[in-house]
Amino acid sequence: MNKKGVSLIIAVAIVILAVAFNKVISASKEKEKKELEGHKGMLVNVIYPQTETIHHYLQETGKLRAVDRFEIVSQVDGQLLPSARKFKEGQSYRKGETILEIDHQEFYMNLLGQKSDFIKLATSILPDLKSDYPESYTEWRTYVSKIDVNKSLPKIPDAKSEQERFYLSGKGILSNYYSVKSGEEKLVKYTIKAPFTGIVTSVSAEAGTAVRPGSAMGTMISTEQYDLQITIPLSNMDQINIGTIASLSSSEISGEWQGKVVRISGDIDEQSQSVKVFIRTSGQALKEGMYLNAEIKLNPLKDAMKVPRKMIDNNNRIFIVENNTLQLKEVQVITREKDYAIIKGLDEKSAVLATVIKSAYDGMPVRVNESGK
Repeated sequence: MNKKGVSLIIAVAIVILAVAFNKVISASKEKEKKELEGHKGMLVNVIYPQTETIHHYLQETGKLRAVDRFEIVSQVDGQLLPSARKFKEGQSYRKGETILEIDHQEFYMNLLGQKSDFIKLATSILPDLKSDYPESYTEWRTYVSKIDVNKSLPKIPDAKSEQERFYLSGKGILSNYYSVKSGEEKLVKYTIKAPFTGIVTSVSAEAGTAVRPGSAMGTMISTEQYDLQITIPLSNMDQINIGTIASLSSSEISGEWQGKVVRISGDIDEQSQSVKVFIRTSGQALKEGMYLNAEIKLNPLKDAMKVPRKMIDNNNRIFIVENNTLQLKEVQVITREKDYAIIKGLDEKSAVLATVIKSAYDGMPVRVNESGK
């Protein structure tokens, strides 16, 4: 075969391949077109929500915080005594039991000196009282004789006259008396006692540590009662009052608890338009920091419908099927709970789309699955 014949055969082959390729492309486009046409007639399921009176609940999640909390802070200078070795996270104390002791020996000795000086001063005025204020002399003499430097200083006798009060003040009796009483009050602060029965949750001091006024040493909480803080939409606040009962549960542990609204915040969150509500509860299994789910029963909603929550978009619109096409319908969403939403503004005869279609649009042709109604 000559070169001219070979060239002719190659040219014919190229033409044949080009025609075949065009047919393949055309067939592919036709197939896509048919698929699109088929998609326009997608088989969907619908539901027909009924108008009814719906009992519904407000559900919110919050964190527990102990009602009684004691931030342990030193009010005096000194060194923590060995009793602090017991002061550890998780340690429990009963009300009135000593938690921590700060070395007070030097201060106590100074206080004894102040009391001795007061006794000396009070004794020195007895002769003047006997001659100038005889009606008070016996009472003051009895008072001085009963003073014990190792015990709290008794209350001084009341002055019988204004002149006598001026006299006692001028002699320094009153100023010395109140100085001693101030020292006695300060002495008490060297021993820190539990204000309630509870447990230590944090520790920042150890035995031998030198502390000063304002030094934080730890935190103690009571495990008797907790407050659960939740936020409630402003639209539901007309149904929440002090005393409203709430059912509480945890997603982490089993059990149910009952709580009661004890406080409602006086302001609202501007961004979320919600209000802080505090629910008081108690239970042995509860611990500070736990998250609990609160469920509050609200007033029944009349003439409302339940629809799948997933079928409502962010603009409170839902698809219904009319004449085998999808139609976007705006509805009034009363609330969303779990996997459904409660709405108003929809006719009972409306066929609500129950099939999720990612590319759904207003006017999209569909076919209703009659067996799935």
